[in-house]
Amino acid sequence: MTKNEWLEQYSGKLSERDMALLGRCYDVLHDNILQGDMPWGDAPAISPWAGQTSGLWNWDSVFHAMTAVRFDGELAKSCIDSFAMFQRENGIMPDVVFPNGRVVDNYSKPPVFPWGVLHVYERDGDTEFLRRNYDRSVLYEKFWMENRYDRGLFYYSAQNNPADRDYLHPRWESGWDNSPRWDVCPIVELWPVDLNCFMALFYRSMAKMAQILGEDADAWKQKELAIVEKIESILYDEKQGAYVDRNRLTGKFSDALSPASFMPLFIGTATPERAAAMNALARDTDKFYPGMPTASYDCKGYDNNYWRGPTWLNVAFFAVKGLADYGFSDTAREIKEYLLDMAYDNLPNICENYDSRTRLGRCCKSFSWSAAFIIEFILQI
Repeated sequence: MTKNEWLEQYSGKLSERDMALLGRCYDVLHDNILQGDMPWGDAPAISPWAGQTSGLWNWDSVFHAMTAVRFDGELAKSCIDSFAMFQRENGIMPDVVFPNGRVVDNYSKPPVFPWGVLHVYERDGDTEFLRRNYDRSVLYEKFWMENRYDRGLFYYSAQNNPADRDYLHPRWESGWDNSPRWDVCPIVELWPVDLNCFMALFYRSMAKMAQILGEDADAWKQKELAIVEKIESILYDEKQGAYVDRNRLTGKFSDALSPASFMPLFIGTATPERAAAMNALARDTDKFYPGMPTASYDCKGYDNNYWRGPTWLNVAFFAVKGLADYGFSDTAREIKEYLLDMAYDNLPNICENYDSRTRLGRCCKSFSWSAAFIIEFILQI
């Protein structure tokens, strides 16, 4: 659909603010399309940004496809396929593919791939697209099991120097580069709560795809049940009243709270009591209210440096959607409105992240996954 065709269906149903945001976000996603003489051929695919360091990035490509399918199914599938053709023989999905052909494959990114594939299929209905990416996902799960699995839960690492306690690549694999979550101990020692929730979602998505394709779904369902049991028994700290990362070597809980702590709500595995405890944290002005920062306001590592405090709309979306799904409508609505007002106030920029206190946009001024998640905030929550 053209921009006008897509917006027309929401005319008169959404506020002036939301219509302005939808229109600008559509433009950002289209402006960041890479097409032409690319390593993946001539197919169009969305980069996080334009410029010298543009490329196809791992979980970014999934997020771009998630929203692009709302108005262009072929573009959405191309975002997935153009990136996924660079999967390596050991199953790893690389971090990034650059237009000059360089591929960064020493580490991956959070495993949202099959979730995104299923999301695109459910709107587009292309079974061949589902088939080839189901097969890719089977191999991708094998990589995680063989390289990132410890006693029922998963952790972040890298292919070179995986035991190096201060190695940056595992942090980059997490997508939360310099987060205070990794100040507590080396990231390779942690079972991160969001990673394991993504793996639960991975297995759930694989089971659904298997059923559609006539494959055996039971093994995937059993894997989901197993990891959910581990998440609920190992990654919830009664003392903090929160889901948190846990040291897989010492058993010690992290005290760094972040939007990742809300992921069990997004995947729907939290008990009502635990969800209520998370809602209390979401409403606490010393923790997350109203800006859903990437580190709680009272975190000793909180500042305005990239993933150490600013609001990132992807992880904020997962948290707010989880709260909404558990019936905490007031909390979800208030945080959503704060974030959308913040994005609107920064137009025409759609920023990479935002200072959750001053409300000013930061870093890249035309960032694709921010555009994608602003659209999802408006249309899903």
